[in-house]
Formats: sequence, structure tokens, C-alpha cells
Amino acid sequence: MITKDKKVVVGWQSPVAIHPGEFLEEALKEYNLSQIELSERIGITPKVINEIIKGKNPITRTTASKLSKIFPMSAGYWTNLQQSYEDDVARIEETEKLEKEVKTYLPAFQETYKELSGRGAAYGISGLRWAQQHYNDIALELQKFYAVDTLAYFQGVTASVVFRKYKRENLNPYTLAAWLRIGEIKAQKTEVAPFSKDKLKEQLPALKKLSQEKHAKYLPEITNLLADCGVVVAYMPHMKKTHTQGASKWITPTKVLLMLNTHKRDEGKFWFNLFHELGHIVLHSKKECFVDLDGGDVSEIEKQADEFAQKWLIPDFDATWEEFKKRNKTQKDLAPAIRFVAEKNGVSDAIIAGRFTNEFKDKYPKIYAEMSGFLKERIDVVNV
Repeated sequence: MITKDKKVVVGWQSPVAIHPGEFLEEALKEYNLSQIELSERIGITPKVINEIIKGKNPITRTTASKLSKIFPMSAGYWTNLQQSYEDDVARIEETEKLEKEVKTYLPAFQETYKELSGRGAAYGISGLRWAQQHYNDIALELQKFYAVDTLAYFQGVTASVVFRKYKRENLNPYTLAAWLRIGEIKAQKTEVAPFSKDKLKEQLPALKKLSQEKHAKYLPEITNLLADCGVVVAYMPHMKKTHTQGASKWITPTKVLLMLNTHKRDEGKFWFNLFHELGHIVLHSKKECFVDLDGGDVSEIEKQADEFAQKWLIPDFDATWEEFKKRNKTQKDLAPAIRFVAEKNGVSDAIIAGRFTNEFKDKYPKIYAEMSGFLKERIDVVNV
């Protein structure tokens, strides 16, 4: 009888993968057949028979059917052996890969995992304690969250090129990648109309007008207006060491994701960042992900997005500033002058105050203190 049998024990997994060729070799011995005789009987070359026995060739369904006519074991017996072997090989390879994953790549994600843990099971992150007994499970959770086969992806050429662009002090690229992934997950689950650049341009005046409303009203309205244009809007949480203001990324050729940091964000920054990202969508390539960090980027592409936002929100900035100075006869109360130029431009007071502060903070160091009263309203809304 054939003695090499795989015992079924609940919870037990073989530490090695046994190729079905070993079972075939025992069958030949038990039934006193040579490899040459078997070859002649089933019409398969001696070389193939030998390679099966040596574990170099699989037992195919056709071969299994032929063997079932020679030995008293069914075709299913042989195909099950082959399938079991392949399963064991895959499991052992995955175990070895996971061991390397935990040792080589996982340590870099400790801060990131902590940031994700607070956001719960929505992203498949259970929030396990960062301890050795949980490392395998944590690595698997992160692989699934990022939708990668291995965390080594973030050491690859593509990822390094992407993150080199956003290199800055105290930025954690793995957490930044997690922040982007959260938005991407939302975009994948959100249905919007096919993207239309023309329709988006038509909606820009309506979007600008919404800035004069309270954020409780304009946030959902922005989402609805842009969804009709093929844009998914994600109001994003704060994550440490990401320094993000906003980002835009094409999910498919007909769907684009627009992400905005809405954690305690003043309305002036919010609206400028919104139109900045819209500038990327209207003006720039579908192939690139644009991530805008606090502190800004002086690249030509970022300047173009800034100019787009400025021109839409305050078409003639210099004239607006001069008008403001003319009407502002006393530093004790800026409100009438701010309100006048804001209404003239069809935007909120916060947008005017925010732009003045940003443009003249170096020239007039006290301007933020003077304008801060118009920037007190804070948005703290997340929809991911």
C-alpha cells in the first residue's frame, strides 16, 4: 500500500510542500511498474514521467485521468495532491515573504499605523498594539489598506520618484501615502458623472458665489456641484507629519479626486486651496498626482495653479488692494473696507483677508494680527 499520506489535522499545516511526484514514485514501487512501463501504458514520454517524480513537472488533469486507469486511485486523488502541493508552496512562500516584510519594511510604518488606528475598521485597520506578536497581522492589514502585495513598493523606483517631489523636513512619506489612500478609497466608492472640463468651467462662478455662505451650507453644495462635473470631493482628516493642504488625482479617465484638508482650516485657506486644486484639474496632466503642502511649492506648475485660484477669486488683486487701502482710513476697524472689496469681488471677507495676509505677510508683519478677526471661522468637517 502507499504509505506516504497527508493526514488531515485541524489547525495543522505542513511545514514542507510534498510534490505529488513522490506519491507517484511510491505507487510505481507498490505496483511493481517502471517509469518506462508507465510511459508506454499512458502515452506520456519517459522524460515527463521522470520530471513529475523529481518534482519538476505537475500532474495535470489529463495526466491524472490517465493515472486513474493504471492505479486504483481516482483522477481526483491525483489532482487533489497537485492542488495541495501548489497551495502549500504558495503558503510557504507567503510566510517567508511576510517574515522578510516584518523584518525589513514594517518598522518604517509604526507612526503611520498609529495614525491609521484611530480611524477604525473602515479601512481594515484594527488598531492592534504595536508589538512583535502582532507584526504579521499589522503587515497584512497595511498591505490590504495600501492595496499592494508588499510594503517594499514604497522603496521602489516609482514611489521614490513620487515622494522625492514632496521631500521636506518632518514629513512622513508613508503617512502622506496613507492620507492619499484614504481619499482614493472614497473616490473608488463614490459615483459621479463622467468628467467634463467644460461643465467644470461653467460651474466655477457658482462655486465662487458659495463662498459667501456659511460652511455648513457650502460644503455639501460644493460636493454636489463638482460631482456633476466628474469630481469626487474628499474633506480630509488631519494626519501628523503630512503637512497637506490639498491634492488632486485622476482615479479613472472620467473620474478625478479632489482632496482638501478641512481640519481646523480657516475659510480663506479652504477656498484658495479648493480653486488651486481645480486649477490643477483644468490646466494640468491627468497622469500626475498633485499634492500641495503647507509652505507651498515654487515649481511652475504650482505657480500656475496659484494664479488660477487668484484670478478666479480676486480677478484684479492689485486694484483690490489699492481700493482696500483707500477705504481703510483707520487701522482700528478694517471691517468696512474688507467688506466692500469682498462684496465687489463676490467672495467672503475671509478670502480677502486670507489673500492679503498671504501676499503681504513679509512686507507688513502685523497684517495677520490685523486680519485675524476675519479668519476666526474654522472648518472641521471630514467626509471620508
